[in-house]
Amino acid sequence: MGHMPRDFRVDLLHGGMVGAILRLGIPLALASVVQTLYNLADAFWLGKLGSAALAAPVISFHIIFFIIALGAGFAVAGTSLVSQYMGADDPEKARLVAGNLLLYMMFFAVFFVIAGLIWARDFLQLLHTPADTMQQTLAYYRIMVIGMPMAFPFFVYRAVMNGYGDTRNPLKVELVAALINVVLDPILIFGWFGMPALGVTGAALTTVISRGVASLVGLWRFFAPANVFRLRLSHLVPARGLFLLMMRVGAPAAVGMAGGSLGFLVLMGIVNRFGSGVVSAYGISTRVIHLFMMPAMGISQAVTAIVGQNLGAGNVARARQAVSRGILMIMAVVVPAMLATAFTGRWITAIFISGDPDVSRLAQPMFQLVAPGVICFALASVLNGAFQGAGHTVPVMATNLSRIWLFRVPIVYFLAMVWLGGPAHPGAALGIWWGMLVSNALALAMIAAWYARGGWTRPRIRKQKATPA
Repeated sequence: MGHMPRDFRVDLLHGGMVGAILRLGIPLALASVVQTLYNLADAFWLGKLGSAALAAPVISFHIIFFIIALGAGFAVAGTSLVSQYMGADDPEKARLVAGNLLLYMMFFAVFFVIAGLIWARDFLQLLHTPADTMQQTLAYYRIMVIGMPMAFPFFVYRAVMNGYGDTRNPLKVELVAALINVVLDPILIFGWFGMPALGVTGAALTTVISRGVASLVGLWRFFAPANVFRLRLSHLVPARGLFLLMMRVGAPAAVGMAGGSLGFLVLMGIVNRFGSGVVSAYGISTRVIHLFMMPAMGISQAVTAIVGQNLGAGNVARARQAVSRGILMIMAVVVPAMLATAFTGRWITAIFISGDPDVSRLAQPMFQLVAPGVICFALASVLNGAFQGAGHTVPVMATNLSRIWLFRVPIVYFLAMVWLGGPAHPGAALGIWWGMLVSNALALAMIAAWYARGGWTRPRIRKQKATPA
């Protein structure tokens, strides 16, 4: 950290749209791949200990994601408002957004740690965690929750830099953190080089350490004197008007993400009833799907920043162009990848667990159902990006909540538990993946109809000015 980070800000207001999306989106996609490596590394090494050990991060992930989702909703406000203020040529307001967001997120992190630890066992019992995985899952979960404050500062840094138009510096930080994670994982899990063999606890410690390093570097880059987008302590002073604006943008996004992740907790409870074999298959499918979704998420997040800056600058036509180009680019990337995945699911699953007959039996039909659902979800993510960039997050909230609560949970429960006969019938677990496909298709139709109405083109920053508290 002896030199200043270069300013890799992309000009999002002028020039070719595809080029702008690629320059902003490729680092975002690579960063998302790096984030997925955290989970993939855990899944790969813990899979060597058996399905019970692999189930620990799978089950814990949904509770952890619920905690992160609440904070991530406000990070959406950071990206949206920073991008709009930068587009409106008001970088000081953008810095004030970043400083206030950092302050509020740390308060959130401490609150979530306290709540997460108090009700740790209760949460896992509500999820119907299988008895053979309870202790390992509890150990993994507690360490991950305690480490939450170590992760949140980097979430803020990444969100702010996305809105600013610099996605390469956050990628560099994540690459370093991922390298630490990959190296430490087997050392702490299996006890290499004289270290104690910690199993699932070692996997959790590795994740916390690597994310903590990322946050420290992100904070240094925020406050380093020579940094182009430098924060000062005065930017941490709460601003009343700005807080209200951040709440209007961030609260619906937070409710949508947290409510959606809470629905995934309920869904995980259904999956857990089918035993550790189905839980492992479900975990493998979600991790692989997330890996292939990374290019789509990179494009979607690029669209968010481009829409925000151009609406801040008053260029609605260019904001619309960002969405249309993003959709075409996602189709070109995700469709071929998902077709390939649909036909190679059995071999992909064998990389993680090769000797479990329950997992092997589900592999191929599982991926054949998931693949078209991912295409629907990828397209919806671009439209969500448009609303988030504009700061109109109520449609995103409604779509997220509907996707899981109105569509997925009821459909999965009916198909897997009622129509196909529940855990006693070997093929009933396929109802889980049928529900994923149908719910993603319905969510796409819902957000597309909302997008067609056109109300998302009004920027939020012109409605309220930030004033010191």
